[in-house]
Amino acid sequence: MLDQLIAIRKQKNLTIQNMADVLGIAKSTYASYESGYRQPPIDALIKIADFFSISLDRLVDRHFEPDIHLDQPQDARCRFIIDDEALTEEERREIIAFIKVKRSLA
Repeated sequence: MLDQLIAIRKQKNLTIQNMADVLGIAKSTYASYESGYRQPPIDALIKIADFFSISLDRLVDRHFEPDIHLDQPQDARCRFIIDDEALTEEERREIIAFIKVKRSLA
């Protein structure tokens, strides 16, 4: 996580003081987050993620990629989007059928 904090801040050309100002904390407090001396509280992590428009997972360098089984009914938490429009159930079935045919020809 420390590397992510530093890398994202530097990528945006921000100083430690800039980040401290964003969070409303002392410069030394933010510096202690980047040095690893202190762990930022969850509310600070949320503010940082929101400020950079990134997920908390990316901020803390957490990679989690769950398996999605397309041949199962679509879970309400998971929508498939193409050109800013959710796939219909029929479109999802057509994609699955296409892939199955393509695999059978390989």
